[in-house]
Amino acid sequence: IPRLRMHPDAPSRSALKLEEALLVLLGPGDRERLLREGMQGADLGAAPGGWSWVLARHGVTVTAVDNGPMREELLAAGRVRHVREDGFRWQPRKKLDWMVCDMVEQPRRVAARMGEWFANDWCRRAVFNLKLPMKKRWDETRLCLDLFAEGAGRPLRVRARQLYHDREEITVYADGG
Repeated sequence: IPRLRMHPDAPSRSALKLEEALLVLLGPGDRERLLREGMQGADLGAAPGGWSWVLARHGVTVTAVDNGPMREELLAAGRVRHVREDGFRWQPRKKLDWMVCDMVEQPRRVAARMGEWFANDWCRRAVFNLKLPMKKRWDETRLCLDLFAEGAGRPLRVRARQLYHDREEITVYADGG
């Protein structure tokens, strides 16, 4: 279990979830190769900006999609642009290197939306969380991962784990190459 400390500039505790996901679900060589200066990404359900902040710290320019408010300091730094839209409706104008999503929503709805992103070739890779119900978590996890794979409509490299900083959720990494 990686020992992570909350950075004083992080907009929210959720930043720890993405940091842990990148450490656990990507190998060290992958992190250096797949997260670098000049890459483009989107954060669906971004407010207040924890996951956008993590991507920006890795050099990724982020479009933060959320109707809610973002931390002003994060936007002022220049790597994050806030779009006040619904993450279930917003579409990128061009293919992105990364899409991340930590929306508080029904896991099946999130899984279907993530599949749609890969089916439409809107991103190369993604990290997203599935908030699980109190009962039958394993059944729901399996159903959501199958729904995601079916929706993507193409082979993906997928890793899913419940991480230390997750609560009643699992984190999924998907790479479409």
